[in-house]
Amino acid sequence: MMSIKKFAAILCLLGSAVATNANAAFYNPFGPQQNVNMSTILNGGWTECYSATMGTIIGTNAENILSKCSGGYLMMAGRDTGSDVFQLLAETTFADATFNTGSGTQNVHTSNGSDWYFSSNWSWGFADAGTGVSLNSCDTSGVSGTDRMCLHTINFTGGYRIGNNTGLNNSSSFEKVFFVSNGVSQADVPEPATIAMFGLGLLGLAAVRQRSAKK
Repeated sequence: MMSIKKFAAILCLLGSAVATNANAAFYNPFGPQQNVNMSTILNGGWTECYSATMGTIIGTNAENILSKCSGGYLMMAGRDTGSDVFQLLAETTFADATFNTGSGTQNVHTSNGSDWYFSSNWSWGFADAGTGVSLNSCDTSGVSGTDRMCLHTINFTGGYRIGNNTGLNNSSSFEKVFFVSNGVSQADVPEPATIAMFGLGLLGLAAVRQRSAKK
């Protein structure tokens, strides 16, 4: 029979492994991020689902993207064409990234440190939370421009911006790339303290059984 000491050591190792794997399993950045390597994204549990030049039309409901991308989380990213480093990206839950904020408005939906907006026949994108947007139909605001990305959801042009690179409606020099993930966030993973409490309960039961066996 396994000794109590050996059982306790195994529980400690299990708690440590769960914590380590949780941190490594899901790249979950808060707010817009700049200059992120492709390897960081892919090793963080994300899968590329769409890639095209900024000049490529995505459809009036972004259907050319959404028909290929589905998952619990969605990441929008922009880069120089073919680069392994993304100039800008942001991610949130799929539902928040595609929350309908209405066309002809300056409305945003704040989630995971970014202000998101999405509407058919208008635009789709994000900005740093709290900085506001100027949608006409894409975001033309110059405030905190490095943290803004916008795509037209209209049927005659692509674009529009990745950070301070604007007017990309027909550009083949820049790309929009989307990633999906079904990975869990840290809130979904049991903390080591929870595992430890569970383990202490099991150790207590084991001790009782050993004392009963000796009687």
